[in-house]
Amino acid sequence: MPPTTLEDLFSSPGFLAIFFALLLTIANITVGVSMLPSDKREKRFRIHRLLFGAVITSYALFLFHLYQIERESVFAYIVFGYLLLVVPFTRRLNVTLHAVIASIGLVLISVVAVINLI
Repeated sequence: MPPTTLEDLFSSPGFLAIFFALLLTIANITVGVSMLPSDKREKRFRIHRLLFGAVITSYALFLFHLYQIERESVFAYIVFGYLLLVVPFTRRLNVTLHAVIASIGLVLISVVAVINLI
């Protein structure tokens, strides 16, 4: 049953997991863009990786919640694969392309949240 109040929405563990995935993705994109100058790259790379790991963990918790409530979505798993495979691969190709692909990932996470929780 979809939530009818904000209290119902924010008490859902699935919503909290996807909400934190969105916030962590925004923070990760911000850190990634701020480390574009080469003199700051080594300092912020560790934070960038930790935030990416936190995004993946939070999204995996969201998928686990969907599994528990028996509302599994193929699209949610496709987005998870996109985050695991495409986003890290583009880092090796081009930094600007990596930023664009990560931003598309943010939009895809938002779409998954809207489709599965509301």
